[in-house]
Amino acid sequence: MYELIQVGNNTFYMDSPNKIGFYRYDNNKIYLIDSGNGKDYAKKVLKILDEKGWELEGIINTHSHADHIGGNDTLEKRTGCKISTNEIEHAFTKYTILEPAFIYGAYPPKRLQKKFLMAKSSNASVDLNNIPKGLEIINLPGHSYDMIGVRTDDNVYFVGDSLFPKEVLNKYHIATIYNIKNFLSTLDYLETLKGDFFIPTHAEASINLKNLIELNRNKVFEIINLLLDILKRPLSLNVITKKVFDYYQIEINYVQYHLVEGTLKAFISYLIDEKKVDVIFDNNFLLYCLREN
Repeated sequence: MYELIQVGNNTFYMDSPNKIGFYRYDNNKIYLIDSGNGKDYAKKVLKILDEKGWELEGIINTHSHADHIGGNDTLEKRTGCKISTNEIEHAFTKYTILEPAFIYGAYPPKRLQKKFLMAKSSNASVDLNNIPKGLEIINLPGHSYDMIGVRTDDNVYFVGDSLFPKEVLNKYHIATIYNIKNFLSTLDYLETLKGDFFIPTHAEASINLKNLIELNRNKVFEIINLLLDILKRPLSLNVITKKVFDYYQIEINYVQYHLVEGTLKAFISYLIDEKKVDVIFDNNFLLYCLREN
């Protein structure tokens, strides 16, 4: 664990629960793909850099969730490296209070302003044009607002959180998704990629994503069908959330409740836009139900 794995002439990744990509260019310069979940990850990266005699020039953040930007602050202060991401993710990377505020829907209580949801702010830019020539940005929206991935000239793809591992889906069932339609479109796009190696952040690196893509797609449609069954009668969001927790026998905590509720809102938004679910008001209660044909 936390060892450096080489998967191409100039492409490496740190094997860890939150995988970090390393791309080498100009002999000893390094660009990272994401920085892990906090200071401990940054220290492990710095140790690798020191052992290899490499210089950290920059970090590309695939998206702004805390487990992908958590090492930015330490690495930026220690090396002066550049941090790049795209426009909307940049705002959440620089103003990290936005992530728990987005999840909560207002100013978040202190118990949501923790490392898991709120990394330290970093001085990211939106300049993805001046990265090494051997790196190519690909768009992978769905899991977050405007997530990106990175292809290296070794034909290795870092695909961020566009795919969730089997273990997570079997245990928690509902992983964080911001936009269901975009998430499904990204799964379709991943099927078209002809890479030599694929590295999801939380799933095992592989030469073939087919089975993992199908697993993620099936889970999305499983949840859609569950919601369509639950919404045969009008229900509030709180009741819907409880029924989903009960169905999957998930033991909840405060943070997990808000994360799952947010993803269920994304599913309901998708079903409303697909004209399968409607919104009604009953005695000042906002309720969701199947749409009548």
